[in-house]
Amino acid sequence: MAKKKINIDTDNLDVNLEKDGTNIKLDIDTKNVDIQVVRDEINKEFNLDGKNIDIHVKKTPEGVEVKVDAKGVLWKAIAKRIVKFILRRFKVGK
Repeated sequence: MAKKKINIDTDNLDVNLEKDGTNIKLDIDTKNVDIQVVRDEINKEFNLDGKNIDIHVKKTPEGVEVKVDAKGVLWKAIAKRIVKFILRRFKVGK
């Protein structure tokens, strides 16, 4: 199957999407937040890097690795909800 690429570049937003069969790579860059999602046949990965919050979730056949760095109570609550949503999307536990 042919590799498909979509690139959108503006002053405030850059979006790159690559799809090759079942493998997907999505990269979204803004002034304040960078989001990267990688999904292939074996591994799944989600990275969010922002000014007040950093979240890294990686699922491999060996298990799930979660790293969170958030400043303040509000950002920690937001990070908890994001991680819970990502783990549901990665189909980890209930």
